[in-house]
Amino acid sequence: MRGPELWLCFREFGGSRWERLVDRARAACLLDTAERGLEAGFARAAVFTPTPEAFAGRAGIEPVRTGAGDSIGRIVAGAAVERGAGIACYAGSGMPGMLAGDWRGALELAADGRAAANNLFSTDVLIAPRPEMLAGLGGCTADNGFGLAVRDGQRAAVEVLERSSRTLLDIDTPADLAVLGLAGECGALEPGPRLAAVLRDCADELEGPRERLAAAFGVLTERERQFLAVGRVGSGVWALLDRDTACRVRVIAEERGLRARSAAGGRARSMLGLHAEAVGPAALADALAEVADGIAFDTRPLAAHLGWRAPRADRFASDAGAVEEIRHAGLRELTGAAVRAGAPIALGGHSLASGGLLAGIDIAWGRKEAREEAGRG
Repeated sequence: MRGPELWLCFREFGGSRWERLVDRARAACLLDTAERGLEAGFARAAVFTPTPEAFAGRAGIEPVRTGAGDSIGRIVAGAAVERGAGIACYAGSGMPGMLAGDWRGALELAADGRAAANNLFSTDVLIAPRPEMLAGLGGCTADNGFGLAVRDGQRAAVEVLERSSRTLLDIDTPADLAVLGLAGECGALEPGPRLAAVLRDCADELEGPRERLAAAFGVLTERERQFLAVGRVGSGVWALLDRDTACRVRVIAEERGLRARSAAGGRARSMLGLHAEAVGPAALADALAEVADGIAFDTRPLAAHLGWRAPRADRFASDAGAVEEIRHAGLRELTGAAVRAGAPIALGGHSLASGGLLAGIDIAWGRKEAREEAGRG
C-alpha cells in the first residue's frame, strides 16, 4: 500500500488575459502546496492534469495524465480505486494559505480515522482516511460537492477544519489574487515562494481591485462605519466578522451550495436578484453603496438568479473591474456601477465571501497598525 498522498488537479482556463493570469497563479500555488504537503509528511503529491509534462521532473511530484474533458469527480473516484493510497487528501489546485503545519494536522486527523473538509458546502480540501471513501464521487462535476457527497453517500461523519483564511481562501478569480497580494504584504498570510513571485509580477495589473478591496476592508476597523458582505457567506464566517471587527456588519447570505444545487438541476434564487429584476443592475449597486461604507460582493448567486450565462472571461474581467472587457450587457452594467459607486464595492466569487473576508479582517487590522506605527515614527 502506498503512503499518504496529496491529490492535486490542474487544468488551464486559458483564453483572456485574466484567465491566463489566474492560471499562472494556480500553477504556482499547486507547486507551493505540493512542497508544503511533502514537508508535512505526505509520501507524494499526485498531479492529475492533461499537461503532465508541465510538472515532470520535480521531486516528490507524480504527474498523472488525464483527459481534457474528464470531470473532477471521475478523476478522483478513479484514483481512489486505482492508486490504493493509505490516506488520500484532495486539494484541488492547491491552497495558497495553508502551511506545512496545517497539512500535518490534516494527516493527523486522517491517521486517527477521521474524514474532514475545509467546507462542506463548497469543498476545496477533502481528507479521507481510506481512499474507498472517495470512490463514489464519480457523479460530481465539480469539487464543491465533494464533502456533502462523502457525508451523505458514505454515511460518514465529515469534520470541518477550523475556519480561517488559511483553510478557506482558494484561488478562483482575480479577486482572490488581489486579496492574497494585500494579505502577503501585511503578513496576514504567507503565500509560497512561487505564488509570491506571481503576485509581485501582477501587482500593477491588479491595482484597481486591490484599491477597492483595501478601501472596503478598511471599514472593518472603524467603529462608526458599516460593512456589508453579500453572497455565499457561511455562519462561521459571519460570526468571526462580528467578533473580530470594530464596525457594524450587515450580511446578505444567499445560496450556499450554489454549484452543487445547480449541478443537480436546482434553480438559484436570490433576494438581490429579485431587487435587480425590479430596478436593474446599476441601481442595485447604487443601493448597496447607500447602506454600507464598504462592500464585499460575491456576484455568482445574483448572476445565477438572473440567468446570466456570462463566460468565465467576463466574470474574471468583472472581478478585476475591467468594464470595457466585459461582453455580457448585464454584468458590464453591474460592474461599471460598482466601480463608480460612492462606497468601495469589491466584486468576486465564493472565495471572496469566505476566506477572503477572513483575510480581509487581518488585512484591515494589519494596515491600520502599520499606519499607526508610521505615525509614531
